[in-house]
Amino acid sequence: MKAFGGSPTPGVTATAGLEVPDSVFSPREVALFSALLWGIGCLIGVLAIALPHGPQVDTAGWGGVTAFAGLVAIWSFWKGDDLPMWSNYVLSVLALAAVNLALLFSHNGPVIFAACGLFVLPTIFTASFYPRHAFLAYLVAQAGTSAAVLLSSGFPGAPAAWALMVGTTTTVGIVVHVLHEALEKAAITDPLTGLANRRALEPVVGRELARCTRLGHPLSLAVMDLDHFKDVNDAFGHQHGDRLLADVSRLWCTQLRESDMLARAGGDEFVLLLPSTGVNQALAVLGRLSGATPQAFSAGVAAATPGCTVEEMLREADDACYQAKQRGGGRVVVSETTAA
Repeated sequence: MKAFGGSPTPGVTATAGLEVPDSVFSPREVALFSALLWGIGCLIGVLAIALPHGPQVDTAGWGGVTAFAGLVAIWSFWKGDDLPMWSNYVLSVLALAAVNLALLFSHNGPVIFAACGLFVLPTIFTASFYPRHAFLAYLVAQAGTSAAVLLSSGFPGAPAAWALMVGTTTTVGIVVHVLHEALEKAAITDPLTGLANRRALEPVVGRELARCTRLGHPLSLAVMDLDHFKDVNDAFGHQHGDRLLADVSRLWCTQLRESDMLARAGGDEFVLLLPSTGVNQALAVLGRLSGATPQAFSAGVAAATPGCTVEEMLREADDACYQAKQRGGGRVVVSETTAA
C-alpha cells in the first residue's frame, strides 16, 4: 500500500457516484478574478476619461459603477472562503457587468470597441472554469451590458458590432465549455468503475475537513483493499479482475448515501469518505459493505482530528489498512490516532 499525497484541488462534489466539478478554482481564486475584473474596469474608465470624448461623458456615473465593482470585489475577496461557491460566481459576474457598464459612461468610440473586443478572453475563462449555470449567467450579463453600452452609444455600426461580438463570444464560449466539461469529467473519473479517481478525491477531503473544522461535525475516511486480488487475476485473468472491481464498486454504492464519496485510488484500492459520520458509524457502514458482496476486503479507518491535513488523514487510514492486511485480511483496523 502506498501513502497518499499531493495538493487538493477544490470544487468537486462529494457523492457516491460522480458529478462534474463545480470549478477547478477555490472560492478565494474566484474572488481574485472578481478583483481583477474591477481593476480592468477602473483602467478602462480612466483611459476613457483621459482620452478625448464628447459632451455626453458622465464621470460621476463611471465613478459610481467602478466603485460598485470595487466593493463587490473587496467583499468577495474578504469573505470568499466563507461564502458558498455560487455566491462568488454571482459576485464575479456582477463585477464583469460593472466593467461593461463603465464603458457606457465613457462614450468614447475607440475605447468602447477596443474594450468590447477583449471580452472574448473572460468568456473563454468563464467557459473553461465555471459550472454551466454560472457560465450562462455570465453570457446573459455580457449580452445585456454590452447592448446597453453599444446600442446607446450612437456610434455608426454599433448594432452590427454588438451582434457580431455577442455571436462570436457566445459561440466560442459554448464550444469551449462543452469540450472542457467532457475533458474535466474524464480527468476525474475512473474509466473502469465510473467512480471518482484520486484527482477528484483529495479536493473533496480537503473541503470536508474545512467544513468539519468550521461546524464541528464528525468526519471519517476508510481506505479499503480487496483481499487476494492478485490471486484472482493470476487464476482467472485480468478481464475477470476488472469485472470484479466494477461489480464490487457498484454493489458498494447501493449501500451508501448521496453525501458519501467512494473513489478508486488505483488497482484494488478504494477510498470511502463519510461526512457527518463518527468512527462507530463508519464501522457499521463497512459492515454493510462487507455483507453486500462475497469479496473480502481489508480496511483502515481514520477520523478527522483538529488540525489534521488531507495527506495525514489519508496516510493514517492507509497505514491502518496495511495493518489489517498484515493481520490476515478480512478485517477493519482503526488508526492509532483515532483510537487513542
